[in-house]
Formats: sequence, structure tokens, C-alpha cells
Amino acid sequence: MNVIDAAHKTVHNPKNGGSPALAARMDMSSTVLNSKVNPNCDTHHLRLDEALTIMEFTNDYKMIHAMAHQLGGVFCKVDAGATEGDLLMTVLSTGARQGEVVAEMHKALEDGRIDCSEYKALTDKIQRSLATLRALQLQLDDHCGGDK
Repeated sequence: MNVIDAAHKTVHNPKNGGSPALAARMDMSSTVLNSKVNPNCDTHHLRLDEALTIMEFTNDYKMIHAMAHQLGGVFCKVDAGATEGDLLMTVLSTGARQGEVVAEMHKALEDGRIDCSEYKALTDKIQRSLATLRALQLQLDDHCGGDK
């Protein structure tokens, strides 16, 4: 999915309140917001700060996932604030998450192909694994106290 399509889906997702609710929270008209996320509109454009605000309001990260994918990377949301005592648990969690990816891949390949629902399940497990690895990296950074 490209970034414009991701923005459109996010803004119009009823789970997020839809365009009118988001526009009100952003202090703009829903007509303007609709135009900014309309892939067929060349006169209005969604600014980066507006995209960030939408993601913060909705907790829907389709836009940043699309950007990262287009750039050949991934976006991993990491919950910060883990204590030093959590380091061992995070290390164990990384191994468990990677095991989940392998198990899901094994299950998906039993019939020799990966269908759309299996792809979604795999990418979800991979994303969780990457987030756990990133959390470990941040905890290690904190543990070193900047002496890397």
C-alpha cells in the first residue's frame, strides 16, 4: 500500500471516528482533510506534521509503515521505559518471538504456498519480533549509559 492510500484508509476508518471526528480534533474542516487524503486531488496535500498528528490520534500506523516499506525498511513501535531488571526478560522474549515467526512460517508452508491471510499473520509476527529486538537494543543502550 502506498502512503497516500494509507492516509486515505486511516482518515476514513470508522474505528478512528472517520474524517469528521479527526478533522475536528485537528481544527480543520472535514472537506479539507478529505481533500488532503484524496489520491485524486492535486490541490491539497497532507503535511508531515498533520500525518503525525493523525497517527497519534488514531494509533494507526499504516502511513509510516507504507513510508518505511517504500524506503526498504520497517517501522517498529517500541514501548520505552523498561528497567534494567527487564533486560533478561527482553532477551528471552526476542528468542520466543523469533520462534513464533519460524512456527508461523512452517504452518504457512505446509501446503506449499503462502496465501494472503498467512502473509498477514507472518508479517504481524515479524513486526512483533522486530519491535522486541529494537526494545532490547534500546535497553542495552540505556544499560551502557551512553558508553557505547
